[in-house]
Amino acid sequence: MRHYIVASHHKLAYGLKDTLVFLTNITERLYEISAYVDNSISINIQIEDVFSNINDGDDVIIMSDMIGGSVNQKFYPFINDHVHLISGVNLPLALSLLLLPENDKVTKEKINTLVDEAKQQIVYINDYKNESSDDDE
Repeated sequence: MRHYIVASHHKLAYGLKDTLVFLTNITERLYEISAYVDNSISINIQIEDVFSNINDGDDVIIMSDMIGGSVNQKFYPFINDHVHLISGVNLPLALSLLLLPENDKVTKEKINTLVDEAKQQIVYINDYKNESSDDDE
């Protein structure tokens, strides 16, 4: 079984999960950790709560907001052959990961391919618009 965790500082994860549910209608095995929103609930407890729903050996794909950030660092100790941590998540990457067929094995190579494809979605449109206009002539 595969599980997905979207984790961020403040409410970015909440918004990303909400958008993913809207676009895919996937609600099961999709978790959100919005860290530092309410100081009464530590990120460590939030992580423990999520992992209590996941069996050992299940695949887990964790998508965090930024490399080196405290949220990403909290997940680092969980990395293993079944737990994959990706930082700098964007909507195209999250969609690609969620829409992987359940019977497809999650490999480092597959994740790297999806990350590379998602990077191509980050475009400075002013330049893109100018290149498109030049091509039209």
